[in-house]
Amino acid sequence: MTAATSKPHLVIIGTGMASGRLLEELMRRSADHFTISVFGEEPHPNYNRIMLSPLLAGEVSAEDIVLNPLDWYKEHNITLYAGERIVGIDKAAKRVVGDQGTQLEYDHLVFATGSLPARIPTPGQHLNHIYAFRTMADVDSIIHSSKSAKSAVVVGGGLLGLEAAYGLAIKGIKTTVVNRAGHVLNRQLDEAAGEMLRQAILEKGVDTALNADIKEFTGSDRVTGVALESGEVIAADLVIIAIGITPNTALAHAAGLNVGRGIIVDDYLVTSDPHISGLGECIEHRGETFGLVAPIWDQARLLADRLVFNTQLPYLSSAVPTKLKVSGIDLFSAGEVNGLPEDRIVILQDPSQRAYRKLIIRDQKLVGIVLFGDVQDGNWYFELLEQQSKVDDLLPHLMFGQAFCRQAPEHNNQPENALTGASL
Repeated sequence: MTAATSKPHLVIIGTGMASGRLLEELMRRSADHFTISVFGEEPHPNYNRIMLSPLLAGEVSAEDIVLNPLDWYKEHNITLYAGERIVGIDKAAKRVVGDQGTQLEYDHLVFATGSLPARIPTPGQHLNHIYAFRTMADVDSIIHSSKSAKSAVVVGGGLLGLEAAYGLAIKGIKTTVVNRAGHVLNRQLDEAAGEMLRQAILEKGVDTALNADIKEFTGSDRVTGVALESGEVIAADLVIIAIGITPNTALAHAAGLNVGRGIIVDDYLVTSDPHISGLGECIEHRGETFGLVAPIWDQARLLADRLVFNTQLPYLSSAVPTKLKVSGIDLFSAGEVNGLPEDRIVILQDPSQRAYRKLIIRDQKLVGIVLFGDVQDGNWYFELLEQQSKVDDLLPHLMFGQAFCRQAPEHNNQPENALTGASL
């Protein structure tokens, strides 16, 4: 307990989306249960990192993406140390030390340190105008550079890379996405859907270089191009590297916590120290790390329950659907992408309309969904996948969506929840 109050002191390291969501969940349960202090390296309150792509594109402002403004912290009596980095943790004394001299004792500590942009082992990354795409400061720098840029390269054909490329292209910059795989969004789409996506982003001004490895970034002071192993050189006045994220574990490692790829937590999100918990992109749970919002929201809810009510509910990860935030492009993916040789794979494709549906069925249950163009049944398919409802009796109507399955005579043999997507 702190000297000034009988309430336990909760310290949270990190001011990202995981931290913000945990704070909201705590306030919903009991606004007065803890004295709360939050430390973050960025000089901002928490903001919606998912909206960095629309921010780059100019579709929203920086103010639009703030989730909990400074007044919210004051209203809830949360002390925010924005712009102060924790540099030391004394687990025995249960004390944190900030780089500006702040020292606080805690009753419980939460790591929500997020992730760092992954880097590639390629010469030339010291050149100016090569950026990560992870923070509001990154976006500010990219926007500044884009004012004088005529060409750009985005390294990485995943969700973040494609969204960044779109943000540059609509500014009139000739933009190329370089991807090591043979199609874009290769972890979420199969080859056919990936080709449809390539054509769609090309129409929006984004070119692609696929099956491409980067040899080096060229230039003397400022980057001028990206040289590929094939010998091709793509002109680039600015480069964004968006090849993924790495859990931010340096502080946890220095504090002596168990660390693998992320900070290792048990089913209750407790680290190797019982007085320290973790959630979000910085943690590793049962060998899995996290980069999407949905599982982090689940973690925040369960952790808040445990911290406030001492509720011991285990965290269980589940499939997460993929959506792309590029105007005019609709896709939906969840579960497996390619399936196994023994799976039943049903495909409906209309190249002229650039519409594609692929369902992967194993043991009478849906295990994979890939939709492009027509995604209106995506959420229903996803609920069938989550619930592991048997779908054989819905065939062959399943491919045509929920409305067709309701009309099919076989639907009378199915439980209502399998047809409506209602929760069990």
